[in-house]
Amino acid sequence: MPLYHFDLVNWKAVVDAGGADLADDIEAMNSADMIARSLLKRLPDLKNRHYAVLVTNEEGDEVCRLPLDVVHH
Repeated sequence: MPLYHFDLVNWKAVVDAGGADLADDIEAMNSADMIARSLLKRLPDLKNRHYAVLVTNEEGDEVCRLPLDVVHH
């Protein structure tokens, strides 16, 4: 299984949210959505401040960038 890495970012990495072995990019994007919803539930101030959950694969390539501003929790 490929390793995916998750970070909370704005114009730079803010928080390293760790990594996970997942089946594919779709599962990684679903995990990013769950992470974003959890972050907004705990830290609602992050909304409308240009934060995103950045997902990269084990080669360091960007898989997706999920802006917290578009997530409904």
